[in-house]
Amino acid sequence: MDPTKLGARRGPRPRFSREEVLAAALRVIDTVPPEGFTMRRVADELGMGVMTLYGYVRNKEEILEGLVGLLMSDPHRAATGTATWDERLRAEVRDLHGVGRRHPNLVTLVLAQNSPTPGMFTMRERMMTALLDVGFTDTTALHALGVLCNYALGFAAAQALAAPIDLPERISELPNDEFPSLSRLAEIYSIHLSDEAFTFGLDLLIAGLQAEIARSSTPRPAADKLSGKSSG
Repeated sequence: MDPTKLGARRGPRPRFSREEVLAAALRVIDTVPPEGFTMRRVADELGMGVMTLYGYVRNKEEILEGLVGLLMSDPHRAATGTATWDERLRAEVRDLHGVGRRHPNLVTLVLAQNSPTPGMFTMRERMMTALLDVGFTDTTALHALGVLCNYALGFAAAQALAAPIDLPERISELPNDEFPSLSRLAEIYSIHLSDEAFTFGLDLLIAGLQAEIARSSTPRPAADKLSGKSSG
């Protein structure tokens, strides 16, 4: 379903806009466990009956696709055409991490769907294009895609899980003699899940890809022939 057509129904002029319906759904998704996301909750958030909501959207899947399309297809992407391949990848990964950071329940719901959400694959298509354009092989590009996407979503998920935990206090409870390094750093332990730590890791991944493409693009000298070696 084209997310731009969400809310396009025949009949009287809709009371709510597409963006308002999606915003209400996102508020519900952000405030209840993933299994608690229902059409009834969205209808309640909008102050309407469930059957009225079905006049705007057919099901939860249409809502999820609309949200992903909205969050992953921002207008600023039109300016990425002049960016280098690594800048394009960095922007995509940061955006994906940002969505996972702000809306972890949405990511859980999207990944749990039986049918694919085109919005998520649109982002992956952009990343694959950047990787292939610079010269990575199909296999290496797919490996890189998996690493980058899983890093972004995995780091965001770890941050979400750790958010309600007092990490310094937890480390402080460990026996000092068994965990001397962690105990010494207990007060700043939580920075390993900071956004700065995410950027540090992303820098390492991009640097690794830059080194890989430079290595694979460098002409290799032909193997010496036994007959051509100097006998010294």
